[in-house]
Amino acid sequence: MSDLPDPASPHGEAFDRIARAVGPADPEAGELPAVVRAARARLAQPMRVAVAGQIKRGKSTLVNALLGEEVSATGQLELTFNVCEFHHADRRRLLVRFKDGRAEEWAPGALSKLTVRDPGALRLLRTVRKVEVGTPSTLLRRFRLVDTPGLGSVQGTDADNTLAFLGIDDPVERDEAARVLKELGQDVRAVHADSASEMDRADAVVFVFSRGLGRADQQAVDSFAGAYGEVVSPLKAFGVLSRSDQYWPPVGETGPDGMPVDPYGYDPMAAARRIADSYLERLSVQRVFRTVVPVAGLLGAGAQCMASDGFDPLADLAKVPPRRLADRMEDVNLFCVREYADLPVPAAVRAALVDRLGAWGVFLACGLLRDGLGEDAVRRSLLERSGVTELRELVLRHFGNRAALIKLDHGQREITDEVARLRAAAQRAGRRPPAVADRVADLLESMRVTDPGPSELAALAAYYRGGLTLTAREVSELLAITGERGTSCADRLGLPPGTPVDVLLATARRRAGRWAARTGDPLLDRPTLTVARVVLRSYERVADLVARAQALLYGDGARTGQNGGGSDP
Repeated sequence: MSDLPDPASPHGEAFDRIARAVGPADPEAGELPAVVRAARARLAQPMRVAVAGQIKRGKSTLVNALLGEEVSATGQLELTFNVCEFHHADRRRLLVRFKDGRAEEWAPGALSKLTVRDPGALRLLRTVRKVEVGTPSTLLRRFRLVDTPGLGSVQGTDADNTLAFLGIDDPVERDEAARVLKELGQDVRAVHADSASEMDRADAVVFVFSRGLGRADQQAVDSFAGAYGEVVSPLKAFGVLSRSDQYWPPVGETGPDGMPVDPYGYDPMAAARRIADSYLERLSVQRVFRTVVPVAGLLGAGAQCMASDGFDPLADLAKVPPRRLADRMEDVNLFCVREYADLPVPAAVRAALVDRLGAWGVFLACGLLRDGLGEDAVRRSLLERSGVTELRELVLRHFGNRAALIKLDHGQREITDEVARLRAAAQRAGRRPPAVADRVADLLESMRVTDPGPSELAALAAYYRGGLTLTAREVSELLAITGERGTSCADRLGLPPGTPVDVLLATARRRAGRWAARTGDPLLDRPTLTVARVVLRSYERVADLVARAQALLYGDGARTGQNGGGSDP
């Protein structure tokens, strides 16, 4: 029954009703008809997911890891100052949009050959506004990924003069970035504005901050929550601890016994997970991010993109006893430059491997090869250990399953903003607000209570704001019925695909009965009561859909499932 109609979709009817409320050719409607049409059209388009965060936090590397190919330039600083958008195409394409409005299609890879170090290319680089890359990709059939340049922090009081505003802490990197920005004719404020604009246009956000959670990153997260907390919620945002493997080997770290941590058995991803979990304990973070995922983006990208001949030197290093290899890698800088008689791979090759997989990735790959795994199995294991697989599945499950709801919310917010602009313009002119603004505002408010999509969005928003008196079981049911696990009836009931119709129907009816009793609790606080009513109506819709499907499949005399449903999971 996984192909039963989605009880919360299509949401196009919501925008059709708003369009009817606007009416034909209303001279007072301003841009409202166009905004409604754009919101309606967005439902049929892939979601726009912005990869955001401060500059040099590994955003482009993360994009490459998510897509499983090297489509985002990571080696040239000047390219990180432009918005780069990735979409599905049957063949590799590169479209360059210029600041004067022109657009030119270039050969794939051509942009990465431009650099400020080439005086002949500098004039051209100064004119680039945005880059759009088309590539065959299963993920991009469902999402458009937007790699943003870098968000600033509101704490940057001297932002006009330094790169601290964008979170570059290293003085050498800061000087280099400032030089490149000057040559490109840009400044940090413009970089931030470009990123913020893409955030506003995005349906969802993956916010990247560093594994170290330094002061600049904490300020950026706080700034993000403050600036976007009203429009970005855990429904639409994940946090990513990037470069989670960067503290391997754990030089200077001590364990619970006060002794130095042994790099041989140290798992940097487990340590990053503890940091992510502690970060999620902050209320400000809980209200913005669905979760925070530790990721080693370089390892994830390298596991998928490293050429097969890179496994030959790894196999040679795997012959070195693991304890000795760990000792040699304790100082990664020396490991990459010094020749050792007991290491069979030249320093330059070792450095190239570290650049490709990271130090921990090299050590991990050697261990997997030592255990007898082949190249494909090593790649899969490295990808899994990098956290990229988990992030990719979260994006597909959370964003993908709720794509229609998220785009509905995005469209309604844009319509609400346009209504506010109409009212503000009338107030400035000393006129009464146009009737169309009142009609649409009243309809939007009504839909938030009565329509499936808007009411479920409101229930989720209430849950993410906190303060509801729900049990763990009720939270699980709230998330499932609103599409966390998928959009089929079985998914919404938390049941496996192929569950018999009578079990689906019995489960939906039992759940509806239990939530009906919940709404009858005289002591229930109003926010929780409102959410309980939404969940009740959602279960009733699922039950109605399943009952109609059962009648179509088996006739009007079909059993209704009261005796075949078993106990409610």
